[in-house]
Amino acid sequence: METYLECLPCMVNQALEGARHSTDDERTQQEVLRAFMRLAAEADLQESSPRLIGIVHRVIRDLTGNPDPYSEAKERLNRMALEHYDRFKELVRDSPDPLGTAIGLAITGNALDFVVNAEADQSDIEAAAQRCLTIPLDDGALREFQRAVEGARRILYLGDNAGEIVLDRLLIEQLPAEKITFVVKGSPVVNDVTRSDAVAAGIADLVEVIDNGSDMPGTILKDCSDSFLRRFREADLIISKGQGNYESLSDEEANIFFLFQAKCRVITLHLGYAVGSLVLLGGQAAPQP
Repeated sequence: METYLECLPCMVNQALEGARHSTDDERTQQEVLRAFMRLAAEADLQESSPRLIGIVHRVIRDLTGNPDPYSEAKERLNRMALEHYDRFKELVRDSPDPLGTAIGLAITGNALDFVVNAEADQSDIEAAAQRCLTIPLDDGALREFQRAVEGARRILYLGDNAGEIVLDRLLIEQLPAEKITFVVKGSPVVNDVTRSDAVAAGIADLVEVIDNGSDMPGTILKDCSDSFLRRFREADLIISKGQGNYESLSDEEANIFFLFQAKCRVITLHLGYAVGSLVLLGGQAAPQP
């Protein structure tokens, strides 16, 4: 998916937020913004938004010397989500459709994305549960997903952000663990999950965890390791979490189900979903705005 002009102001905000997370030095923060402006002026907007954002964060790390500006925030969100894990597991267990409920919770976990919601707290976790219970997913897409899982031998589950990874665990527990490999980033970028997050969330105790060898948000295949690319091509089914993974993989020819919350007008322009919609898209299921 190409970068829309509407993405550029969001990138400015992310560059500034990333700089402020990394250093209190205003001169360095200004250098980061100037570097972004130069990048934006020359950017190929046929590239996906996550790749351009990833380049911005490489600049931030280089200029500030901080390799993981969001580490404390990620740990906080993981702890908060884990405090709710047992109750959410009961919701799934007691649901008339445990798989559908687990998918809904995993998608609504996107509300914990502090790049969009920097003040995410316990109330946001509660709101995620309520959205899952009150906003139905497309039934056709749910059944397509279930059939795809049943028919697959090798499933790659592409993780998204810290905090919501705990809700990913609820979905993984409804799937055949022997088929699943969970994918994290090769090194820290923004609040995307790394191996330490998979360990903290308990996912590493359930399924194999690998990294994609990349320091980019989303999944930019040309920046990923050869070993990950081999696993990507061998997978019968890919479960892709988060809008960034959709933006970077939507043009790939693979059996991918995208699970994400529509967070901005760009998705409205591209797919027709309203901001805030819970999106399960893949197989033969057509978009349902």
